[in-house]
Amino acid sequence: MDDVVIIGGGIIGTSTAYFLSKEGRKVKVIERDPTYKTASFPLSLGGFRRQFYQTENILLGKFAREFILQIPNLLKTEKNPKPTASMVPNGYLLMFGPEHAEEQYKALKNHKKCEAGTKNIKGSELKNFFPYINNEGIETATFTDNQSEGWIDPFMFHGALKSKAMELGAVFVKGDVKSLSEIKAKIIISAAGCWTKELLEDIPVEPQKHTVFKVKCPKHIPEMPLMGDLTSGVYWRPEGKEYLAGSPKSVFNAKDLEPAWEDFEELVWPALAKRIPSFEELKLTGGWAGYYDCNRLDNNAVVGKHPKFDNVYLATGFTGRGLMQAPGIGRALTELITTGAYQSIDISNMAVERVLGKEARTEPYVL
Repeated sequence: MDDVVIIGGGIIGTSTAYFLSKEGRKVKVIERDPTYKTASFPLSLGGFRRQFYQTENILLGKFAREFILQIPNLLKTEKNPKPTASMVPNGYLLMFGPEHAEEQYKALKNHKKCEAGTKNIKGSELKNFFPYINNEGIETATFTDNQSEGWIDPFMFHGALKSKAMELGAVFVKGDVKSLSEIKAKIIISAAGCWTKELLEDIPVEPQKHTVFKVKCPKHIPEMPLMGDLTSGVYWRPEGKEYLAGSPKSVFNAKDLEPAWEDFEELVWPALAKRIPSFEELKLTGGWAGYYDCNRLDNNAVVGKHPKFDNVYLATGFTGRGLMQAPGIGRALTELITTGAYQSIDISNMAVERVLGKEARTEPYVL
């Protein structure tokens, strides 16, 4: 019988394998597609932030940055002596219209309690900090300018975690698990992401397709933060000499990962041109689509021991936040499994019982 088997070798499964292996557990990770072609993490914008509503998401975002800064030391291996995730600490800027302002003011109380280090300004003050922005329709905005938020390279991060986990003894194998009953182990962890319901039918997590566009503009602003315009749902950031921009439209039950090209002219370009006037001259240069492992109950993660099993744990439903929350979740699951309780960040509010009882704890700030 195996000690620990993790189903899913994406960013959550690999992070958990790393932390458990550090504690001396014998870990086997089963991944059905080692190329990660349709996995969520490599198709994301790679962002890490602490600007959320729920306190557990704020704290997990803070730990992500702390962990990323320590990658050169923590994840150094003989084969990868100089690991990096190519961090770009440009920060985040979230902009809210009147309809979301009150909710954001409540969120800011949680920011303060968690010492998130965010700054809040009126929409009318935006040009004082970001002169290239049109503040029409913006009631309030929150941002960081202290290198506490930004983005990383998802593949490099995953690769560094996997390499270190393997050096610590974790074994990664290719396999397609159809049922938990196939696994004989002391501990089983489902980190199957979008495909969680194939193994656990009572968990309301499903693939939600999102499209990201690559665009070019004559005016390049490399210092631009990752921006989320909550009035339109469009978000964007610099990428080399170009920009990446996400569509606000998501689709369940998508038959493929073909980008929703029509979203660009219908939704994304108009929103970008309105908010950043120089983006009127945008040119579409490419795009892709990826899945969020969306928790349809409340857009918040589902993490912990499943009450219907003696030895089954899970981590899923990150709804676009898996990459940034992976270090905190891997550590938290390891604490729960090895000590019986969370020691660093209390994520009890993410418990499986919450979704089984349909007790929503909504995280509204999904980009």
